[in-house]
This record gives sequence, C-alpha cells and structure tokens, in this order.
Amino acid sequence: MSNYKLAILEPYLPLKHGILDKKHHHLYGHYLILDSIPLTQFYEKINVINKDVKNIGKNYSNYLDKLESEMNIKEVHPFIRNYKDIMRTPSQLTVQIIKPSIISIGENEWDKYSVGVNKTHWLRVIQRRWREIYRKRIQNRMNINNLKYREIHGKWPSECNIKFTLGI
Repeated sequence: MSNYKLAILEPYLPLKHGILDKKHHHLYGHYLILDSIPLTQFYEKINVINKDVKNIGKNYSNYLDKLESEMNIKEVHPFIRNYKDIMRTPSQLTVQIIKPSIISIGENEWDKYSVGVNKTHWLRVIQRRWREIYRKRIQNRMNINNLKYREIHGKWPSECNIKFTLGI
C-alpha cells in the first residue's frame, strides 16, 4: 500500500478552523485535508467527484464573500494577503496527490489536524520541463540541415537528442 492518497486540500484558515496559540502558529502554513477520495471511487465516479469539487469551490467562495461583507474583514488570512484570490482560482480546490500526516496540538481528539503535503506540484514541474525539452527536440528535427543529416546517416545529429534533465 502506498503512503500517498487522493484528496482535496485547503489552506488553514483561522476564521474557519480556529485561532491558535502563538506556539502553534506554524499550522497556519499547512494544508488541511478537506476530503479524502478512495482510488476505486475516483475511477468509478469521476464525473460525480468533479461536480462535487465545483460545488465545494462555489461554497468556499460564497463563504469568503460572507466573511468579507458581514464581518467587514479585509485580511482573511494572517500570512497570505491575497488568500481570497488564491482560493477563487479553479485549480486551487482540485483532487491532488498528497502525503497525509496528523499534527497534534494537544492531548484531546479534537486537537488533531489531518494535514497533507501536495505532491502533485512535482508532477506538474516534471511535465512542464518535459514539454519544453520535447518542443526543442521537434524544432531541431524540423531544421533542414538536421533532416539532411538524418537522410544521409540514418540517425539524428547529437543536437536533436536533447537529454531529459530536471535542472534542479
């Protein structure tokens, strides 16, 4: 069994999840697991999950609007100044690959938070780098001199065989 799960994450919001003591302010930078999705359910009911995720996004946006209008609060999050704009982007509340863990701030059951580390981000970094290298390979192969070289020698010149490296 893998240590990774599919889930929807949301940043810790003190007005929603509770204001913490100063010694637990590190939790404000974590992502809480909003909903965990079993792999079988993900494959069988992907359309239902997508609709639910859109509804969660709309409800969250309405919640932030309500906070702003009723409580007259300009800064919703203590560290993230553009929190409302971030949470309104459709890509924020999506199903992601995460590594779950539990952070405890006390001895009671309600003092435990399920947090997740987003691992989907690294997949996107790798995909972006791969697309860039692939695009360069295709551009080099469209060069007339490289096409002539391949016609004569039966293989592409070395400048067309760009090695895949992440560059990290």
